[in-house]
This record gives sequence, structure tokens and C-alpha cells, in this order.
Amino acid sequence: MDYELERRYFLERLMDFVDGLEEETSELHLGDENRVLFRVNGRPFEALAWINAESDMICITTRTEDLPFEKFDEAVQFLKGTLECCWDYCIAVSAVEARYDLSMALFTGGMTFEAFEATIYNLLACAEAIEKTYHEKKEA
Repeated sequence: MDYELERRYFLERLMDFVDGLEEETSELHLGDENRVLFRVNGRPFEALAWINAESDMICITTRTEDLPFEKFDEAVQFLKGTLECCWDYCIAVSAVEARYDLSMALFTGGMTFEAFEATIYNLLACAEAIEKTYHEKKEA
């Protein structure tokens, strides 16, 4: 199997899928050999094609706005709340510097436009829920 050819195919397919979204998209471009970068409603997204002898998936990641925490314990408690809001939809939520990265993976065998679109909307909803929870907690 030619993994490079398959990876290029899925990267081109991802770019077509981004163009097909009904939401406002911008800054669509092909990054390095396995990455597509784009924005949906102003939020940055990255799609990585992991296609090789061990893997055959697309990992889609977005991030929240910066959410500074003054204490580590406060950040841990917020992460617990975040996992409760997004557990059903996100495969991974991780703290990175002053924000959270949210990721979902799609296997290439199920890489349809509908699956891609659902992933984008789920990640958008989770990021917005995290930011809303943070702002509500900060105001309280």
C-alpha cells in the first residue's frame, strides 16, 4: 500500500470537506505533509492525517480561548468540570499552556462528510461550553 498517496488523498478530501461546510470558514491551507489548517467561525482547527502501517485515522483538533487560572488546584477543578460537559463528544481534552485543546479522531474507513461535519460541530460546541463555564465561574 502506498501510504503517502493515501495520505495525500485524504488531505485533499479534508480540504474539500472544509469548503463544503455551511459555517463561515477561512484561512484554509495545507500545512506540512500531513496537516490541514483552517478556521470555522473564527476558531482555529487542525486536521492531521495519521496514515501509515500502524494508523489510519484523521485527528481533528481545536482549542479554546486563553483561560488563565491562578492556582493549579483551580485548573484541575475546571478540567474536571470540562470533562463532564464534553465527555460524550470529545476523545481528548488536554490543558495546553493557558487553554484547552479538544480533539476527536475519525478512522479513514468512516471518513464521510457527515462524520467530518459532526466532528467540527461537536468540537465547536465543546469549546464554547468550556469558555461559557469559565466565564460564568469567573463572574460568580
